[in-house]
This record gives sequence, structure tokens and C-alpha cells, in this order.
Amino acid sequence: MKSSYRLVRGAGCTLLLFFFAAALFGSNANADAYLRVISNDAPLHTGPGAQYRSIYFAERGDVFEVEERSNHSYWFRVRLDDGTTGWIFGELVFPFEVVDGEERGLFSRIGGAINDAILGPPPVTRADVEISFSAGVLDGEGTFFLRPAWLVDPYFALEAFAGLSPRAQEDLFLAGLGWTLRLIPGAAVGPYLNAGVGVAHLRPKADNFTQSSETLMAMVAGGGFEITFKKQITLRLDFRNWTVFDPDQASNGQEYSGGLAIFF
Repeated sequence: MKSSYRLVRGAGCTLLLFFFAAALFGSNANADAYLRVISNDAPLHTGPGAQYRSIYFAERGDVFEVEERSNHSYWFRVRLDDGTTGWIFGELVFPFEVVDGEERGLFSRIGGAINDAILGPPPVTRADVEISFSAGVLDGEGTFFLRPAWLVDPYFALEAFAGLSPRAQEDLFLAGLGWTLRLIPGAAVGPYLNAGVGVAHLRPKADNFTQSSETLMAMVAGGGFEITFKKQITLRLDFRNWTVFDPDQASNGQEYSGGLAIFF
């Protein structure tokens, strides 16, 4: 692992990416939220759940204005033409926004076209567990990570990590626990922050007789993006800074990885 300069530089780049994403994908204060039905038929219920009575059956292509979103599940309350309101399941619709009185710029039109063509509603708003598998580089060496997480709510999650970075002279094993804060959990491209603590175990290769095994403390901070495509396929990109240390030494390195996330 290299110098602390790379740690500061990596953290600065990550924060800039977060601010850019929040500006690009955040909700506009003047925008109205709508839903377009993407299934062949979609029932509207009297409450946010399938156990409530059905009052209307929408068809594919129908558009409704959003009145409210359920805090505990992936349901939206919408208004019909006659003024009646009902709840519709988020898996059956595609959310979008309309800005009144403002012409959409070039980048807004391009973003809207991409969003309609390939992006889908994020599963994080209705899931309890996430498991991600990713690969990339850590301090210029290959690395692999398994990251299971318990979603406390759409914003906050407790995340464990277990990783391996095979190197020329030694293998680096990483394991620990941390937290994840999602900044825009309802967005198809959702930025998040992450931090955690754990241990790093260095095991020399069989032909390395000059080093011995050692276990150090590890700290990690950074974040990334979750990009949800159609068919509920979620791509995860991570940018993190690692510090491995004991009372006598410390070193820093950056992780750049990507992979798939599965939600339950």
C-alpha cells in the first residue's frame, strides 16, 4: 500500500462523485412524480398491500400522478380521473418526473431516454438483505469481495465484508463489519457512503521464506454507486480507501471494484 497522499486524493475524488451524482440524479423541487404501468394489468387497492380490496385495474401504458409513497413497503398512492385514490405495487410501474413550465435541456433529455430504455426501479426500497459479489483492484493488486448486508431501512444498512487479494509474495485476507448510508435510495443510480473496521491477515506464499504471517487491524471508508437496470439487475461500483495498521506501522491503499448485488 502506498502513501497517505493517495488516501486523501481518493477520498476527495469520491466526495466529488457523490456531489455530482446527487446533483444529477436528485429530485427536482419543481418536479411532479408520475407512474407508468409496465405490466399488462395492475390492480389498485384501498391500502398499501395485496390484502386490501381491489378498486380498479389499470392497463399497460396508463399514467398516474403520485400522491404518496408508503414508508414501509414499495407501494404508491395514486389518483384516478374521478378523484378516487388507490395504492399500486411498485414492481408493476415505472416512476418518472415531469417539470412544469421548464424546457428540459440536452443532458436532461439524454438522461431521460437512458432511464426509460435501460434503467429500472431500485429493489432496495422493499428488500431486507443484500449480497454483493465484486472484483477489482486494491492497491494495484487484484481483489475479490463478498459483502452481505442487512437493510435496516432504505437509507441505512449494516454490512459485513470478506475479501481476498492474492499477491506475488503473499495473500491478503480482509474481514470485518461496517455501515452503509444510501443518499438517494429511490434513484435508479443511487450513491452511497460506507465505513467499516475489521482485520487484515497477511499470509506469505509457500516459497516466501523471508516473511511471516501477521494479523493487523483494518479500517475502510468510501462509497460507490448502485445502478439498477431492467429485470432488477443491480450493478455495484465501489471506491474505498483502506488503512491497515498496528501500533508500529500503518499503510494505505485504494480499492476500485465492481460487481453484482442481489436483494431479498
